[in-house]
Amino acid sequence: MKPKTAIVIGGGIAGCSTAYSLAQRGLKVTLLERRASNANEASGNPQAMLYPRLSGDDAASQFALDSYLYSLSFLKTLNLNPVEFNVCGMLQLGFNPRELARIKKVAAQNHSEDILKYVTADEASTLAGIELMHDAIHFPNAAWVNPKKLCEHLTAHGNISINTLTKVSKILKIKNLFEIYSNEKLIEQADIVVIANANEAQNLGLDFHLKTQAIRGQVSMLAATEISQKLKLIVCSDGYLSPTDNGQHCLGATFSTESRDSTLDELDHLSNLAKLKCFSMPLYENLKNNINGGRVSFRCTSFDYFPLLGELLDHLLLKAKPPRPSAQLESLPWIKGLYINVAHGSRGFTSAPFCAELLAQMVCNEPITMNNELAALMNPNRFVLRKLGLKRLARINISK
Repeated sequence: MKPKTAIVIGGGIAGCSTAYSLAQRGLKVTLLERRASNANEASGNPQAMLYPRLSGDDAASQFALDSYLYSLSFLKTLNLNPVEFNVCGMLQLGFNPRELARIKKVAAQNHSEDILKYVTADEASTLAGIELMHDAIHFPNAAWVNPKKLCEHLTAHGNISINTLTKVSKILKIKNLFEIYSNEKLIEQADIVVIANANEAQNLGLDFHLKTQAIRGQVSMLAATEISQKLKLIVCSDGYLSPTDNGQHCLGATFSTESRDSTLDELDHLSNLAKLKCFSMPLYENLKNNINGGRVSFRCTSFDYFPLLGELLDHLLLKAKPPRPSAQLESLPWIKGLYINVAHGSRGFTSAPFCAELLAQMVCNEPITMNNELAALMNPNRFVLRKLGLKRLARINISK
């Protein structure tokens, strides 16, 4: 039986996409966000880049490509204006021997040219509008999007209510209804709950054995110049540079598993600038003194870099009475109606809409359109099941 009401915890791209996919199916959705507005954490950068990083014919590459194609198509249906969503294309540069080998391997897979095409350094320079030093893969339909505007658009749906400045402290299930508490006060009830608050999912007082970590990333904002304004598309090496938006470029991003400091770091700005040297030395010289701001955020990623998506198990019951390896998935101690959609890392605006659609299909008992093997890789209970020696169950499609 399809639920009628849902609570989504978290107002980033995962939460907003999930709320939208559920609302589209007629559910009344309440979105709870601890900040004063949505898209304030890792989803709050000035621009988000939509492109896949492919390495071959492995599952990670297939997930990246499927996510990219779905999310790009989905965003095009929203009729965002060009200053909010810009399909400008992107070049991934073969800037060192390893990256050159990777892009040649990807190009040899015979993808359609409307997905990607191998180009020489001269061809890349023509596409970019500036001189580049390396051969590249060109993704003609890659894009950037304004994160806050996208989240605002998704949550403007008539079936979605937003409660900001609401920090969830406890989730209880009483009979068939979930109760949400903030500061020990009951604030909401619904048929289902979706946890979509990234790193904060670990702070809900529930033992989920999620195996996620916070990754600090800093982007640098650069004032555009007469030369840099000629850049027509996104250029990517071990970082990315966006074309100008309102007189600014977005350059990033750093990657740190150790620091929890949210203040801007001058060394990180320098690290971002160094990435420009892989693009174009003239462009580096042109922009190296133009940093006029930046932003720090903490991405949420899992230990195996796949999102955590689907219905959750009662891990305490699972550990207290581990099932046999031959057990059927239906026999496990599910918390019926409690779902999660987190750990999208640095590609959240590419993967989250794709995963939100899959989650809505699960919730509403619809046929799953995602490849079964890929869906199984995102089983949110996989880490605890593996720890208990239940590898077979960890690999089964969680849509049941």
